[in-house]
Amino acid sequence: MLMNNALIFFGVILLLGLCLVFYKYSHRSSLYENVDQLRNVIDMTFKEAEKPVVSQNRLIKELKHHLGVNEKMALRLIGKARHENLLEVDHEQLKEKDKVYFKKTF
Repeated sequence: MLMNNALIFFGVILLLGLCLVFYKYSHRSSLYENVDQLRNVIDMTFKEAEKPVVSQNRLIKELKHHLGVNEKMALRLIGKARHENLLEVDHEQLKEKDKVYFKKTF
């Protein structure tokens, strides 16, 4: 009887863990595929900055805040935004300050 209860308890814990892993995976992949949401966060970041260029650090911070992702996922989202032509690197700022700055292209 005691062994059955322990086995059921372990099975429930394992099932909850698998559900959590699946939820995190599906949430991240939906964030990566949702270009409109990414465009809205980038647009909001540039409006808050009130500048035509934004540093990579600020963009990462805003993506982490608004989308609830970690830094690695924020960098992947920046790469996705560059691939979708939402952002481009500002080469003039790069030469002057040795930091990466982005310009909005939409």
